[in-house]
Amino acid sequence: MNYNKEINREYGQWLSTFKWDLFSTITYKHDINRRRNRQIMTGFIHRLEKQHLPHVVFWVMEYTSNGYQTHNHLLIEGEGVQYELDKYLKEKNLVNERNVKHLAYNGSLGASHYVSKFITLENIEYDISSNK
Repeated sequence: MNYNKEINREYGQWLSTFKWDLFSTITYKHDINRRRNRQIMTGFIHRLEKQHLPHVVFWVMEYTSNGYQTHNHLLIEGEGVQYELDKYLKEKNLVNERNVKHLAYNGSLGASHYVSKFITLENIEYDISSNK
């Protein structure tokens, strides 16, 4: 049995139970290592919680093809969350308009199409935040 495939499938099924609005990808203007990436995502989640903005955010970090720079994929649910994400990243001078892509979430594809395929890769980080 391929355990990685099974883990990916289970995560995908579980994540598909949420009512996601967006799938977002963030590539950074600068080289962002794993530790800094987690700090960025934790800071963003803290911002949402501080503002009491109803949300569900699942994020996964993976390395780019060069092996030392990271980027993120996110599933987002909640009104105003995209705006806060864009604002947070720009305030920190981490991105420009080309570095963040938002797409409407297509539920028929399922969450595994978007993010859970990365969960069993080596050296990744992921987390979920919810205050709904």
